[in-house]
Amino acid sequence: MKLDSLGGKQEMWKYSFISGIALIALSGILFTAERFIAVFEYIGEAAPVKINGSGSYPNEPTMPGVFDNIFVGGFVLLGLILLIVGISQGYKKAN
Repeated sequence: MKLDSLGGKQEMWKYSFISGIALIALSGILFTAERFIAVFEYIGEAAPVKINGSGSYPNEPTMPGVFDNIFVGGFVLLGLILLIVGISQGYKKAN
């Protein structure tokens, strides 16, 4: 890796950019996993009631929001910050 005249790394913007994309993708995977768990939980509650024919269950599963899990929201925000920093530094290096 080359160093610029100030002693910093020239290609650091690429790491910020790629880390931002990775964090946004990770938050999407976590959010999707939470939604699958919510559907499986709904099926687990509804199936015995449907088989026995007595009792009640919710009409639809309760889906989590994006910011219900602090990790999903935090990864999205941190990923966006790193993505913006990487893009801005990349444009500065190109000019």
